[in-house]
Amino acid sequence: MTGRTKIGFAVAAIVIVAGISTWAQGLGPSASGSLSELTSEVRQLRVAIQDAARGQNQMQALNISLTAQHSRLTQVSSRLDASNEELQKASAKTQAATKGLLEIQSMAGGATTAQDRAGYDAMMKQMRYQVDVATEEENQIRTRQSDLLNAFRMEETRWRELVAKLEEILKK
Repeated sequence: MTGRTKIGFAVAAIVIVAGISTWAQGLGPSASGSLSELTSEVRQLRVAIQDAARGQNQMQALNISLTAQHSRLTQVSSRLDASNEELQKASAKTQAATKGLLEIQSMAGGATTAQDRAGYDAMMKQMRYQVDVATEEENQIRTRQSDLLNAFRMEETRWRELVAKLEEILKK
């Protein structure tokens, strides 16, 4: 533990003990100072300290969980952003290949000789193949992106559940 952490814990312990002590002083029905009243107050103080320690442990565990969950959420978000960029590039590639195919088909309509038509047919076959490859790549990226979006939603749900637990502990 660092010096700041130790100081923080010491200050927190003093504040908790002072608060509990103040609270415990107001619990006794009389100021007679009898041993049974003092014993009762000590027991109540012990219970209050145990409850505070339990709450602190829960908060620390929840803090660790929130930190880990935030990291997972950030990782999935980064992967989702990268897949968006990939999808844009793949979509542009598919559109360019489709445009090229349409241009060749248009030019093939004006072919007058069998040799020209055969040349255009060969180019169209090659462009269709390129369109198919680009479309398949784009579809794979879309599938991956969909999976990442589902993973992001799951991680986000887990994040919200942890935040709700934190809020519940803070209300106690």
